[in-house]
Amino acid sequence: MTSQDIIVRSTSVLSIQSHVVHGYVGNKASTFPLQMLNWDVDVLNTVNFSNHTGYGSLKGDCASGEQLLEIYNGLKQINVQYNAILTGYVHGFDTLDAVGKICTDVKDRAESANKEVLWLLDPVMGDEGVLYVEKDVIPVYRTILDTQKVDIVTPNQYELELLVDQKITCLQSLKKALKIFHEKYSVKHIVLSSLFAESFEDLEGGQETIYCCVSSIHLPEKLVLFKIEKISGYFTGVGDMFSALLLDRVTKTGDIIVSVSEVLTIMKNVLTTTKNLGGVSGKIGNKNMKDCELRVIEFLTVQFL
Repeated sequence: MTSQDIIVRSTSVLSIQSHVVHGYVGNKASTFPLQMLNWDVDVLNTVNFSNHTGYGSLKGDCASGEQLLEIYNGLKQINVQYNAILTGYVHGFDTLDAVGKICTDVKDRAESANKEVLWLLDPVMGDEGVLYVEKDVIPVYRTILDTQKVDIVTPNQYELELLVDQKITCLQSLKKALKIFHEKYSVKHIVLSSLFAESFEDLEGGQETIYCCVSSIHLPEKLVLFKIEKISGYFTGVGDMFSALLLDRVTKTGDIIVSVSEVLTIMKNVLTTTKNLGGVSGKIGNKNMKDCELRVIEFLTVQFL
């Protein structure tokens, strides 16, 4: 048997996220892992920065909605088609509105050809009560979700609260928020990437524990919780890589629970690798911020060599 006999055709994905020249957030955290997992990744960048904002300074610019639509129209002209869409950080109203139009069109074109496209949307807006995009993106996300074309959403606790306009303080309020989300937007799966035990009245673990929660439209009253012990240190790009790997696993396994479990295991290993190589000393806004960058190359090199 030759190498030509075992070639497996890649699966295609349109990844619409931020881009940084240095570091691993947005498309930089997603593209290489997906390529290593046999995905053909088309990258559409919502921003083009020298580095992410955590460094305290950066150079570069943001793409306008008109620019993204122009690029997408070029892709349509050559009839590029996709098996999946991955959307992450979008900075403002105009650009997010364009992203919604692009993804809706990809889904509509596929449906007209009797094909399916999986859309995983990560509504990157903020964390732990801090909003780091323009406030007017919140209603745009709701409008996008109203199309009922999004298959999987991966918000954190704060982002879910913003989308349903409700505070979450206990498991009962969490179930209520998720039920509203499922019923209103018909999203198949909601994967809450982080719930902080200390902000809940009825979750064990305190400050040293976070949870990942999975809710499916078929079982809206049943939550699956994964308890995660915190790894000390500050890490960037974790959610971006998590969403990319989840897209891969769901596509291949068809099981959201199994997929989340496998991705959490991988992410633990990535963070452990990053910490072992110095990822505990970095802090937002200082010169050691680069130590917080995920060691994507080092981790994947070990896995695939």
